[in-house]
Amino acid sequence: MKSACYPLALLLIISMPVSAQELPANGLTSPPHQDNKALETASLQELPGMATDQSPLQVELPPVDASILNPPPQQAATSVAPQTLQVKPGINELMPIAVGHLNRLVTPFDNPVVTTTSQATTSTKGKIVYVATADETPVTLYITPGDNQDIALSLTLIPKRIPAREIHLSLDQETYKRLMQWQRQTKDSSDKPTNQEQDYITTLKQLFRDLGLQKTPAGFSLRDPSQSEQIQCHQDRLRIHTGQLLEGQDLLIFVGVARNTGVVPIEFDERACASTQEEVLAVAAWPKVVLGPGESTELYVAVRRKDEAAIMVRPSLLNGRMP
Repeated sequence: MKSACYPLALLLIISMPVSAQELPANGLTSPPHQDNKALETASLQELPGMATDQSPLQVELPPVDASILNPPPQQAATSVAPQTLQVKPGINELMPIAVGHLNRLVTPFDNPVVTTTSQATTSTKGKIVYVATADETPVTLYITPGDNQDIALSLTLIPKRIPAREIHLSLDQETYKRLMQWQRQTKDSSDKPTNQEQDYITTLKQLFRDLGLQKTPAGFSLRDPSQSEQIQCHQDRLRIHTGQLLEGQDLLIFVGVARNTGVVPIEFDERACASTQEEVLAVAAWPKVVLGPGESTELYVAVRRKDEAAIMVRPSLLNGRMP
């Protein structure tokens, strides 16, 4: 039995490693040997896969004061924005303007008038008042709407070394209502005479046109003139004969014939008839103005009817018999 065990033990001893260098540190069989370059290549190939498998990192920022998030203050502006200033008559307003530059004041008046004793230069264009001064002496001025002195804006302009300024002047509600009422009255009074005059001229033209067409104008009655109702025109070599008289409510129209008694052509001058009577309103000749020797033309003269002529005489009841 003992002789059989010796060969088996000898075989086991021969098959074991000869030195301790061939044994792994943990006593286990070592893996196949690989060089360092192959290991580095394998490690680099595994890194991308590892990075994609991990979830993104979440970073929590600490709270920040709101004042830090505000934008930094801008630099001082190099221009001056337009300014709107409410002014009231009787109260002097101070306002800065640019020295050496043209300043623009936008007023609420249609036709502003500037009154000042300053050496500053002022000019107006529509509602705008332009002011320019060469030094820093204050400029005091009054701005009124035309000739109306009841609404006067008192301003004292302080010249400073700033860019040119544009200042819009506005009125308080009460003053604005007064201004609108005054402007409406001024417009009505200025337009009324113009409209009346234009209507009057149109009426006279239509009357003369009807006479030229041998028509009796509406509202007029035709009769023969008296000895005192004659056309008076003073022009050399021109003879005038008055033949008809048309009576209207406010007008009298004389119709006559003008004849050239000279040997050369003459041109009829309407002013020769208008200068003799103050009540003459219009004069016209038809169909000719230039008359040859012996030629004639009709003459129309419109005059304002006198008050005495428009009064009708009322017979007295005392002179008659009562019923």
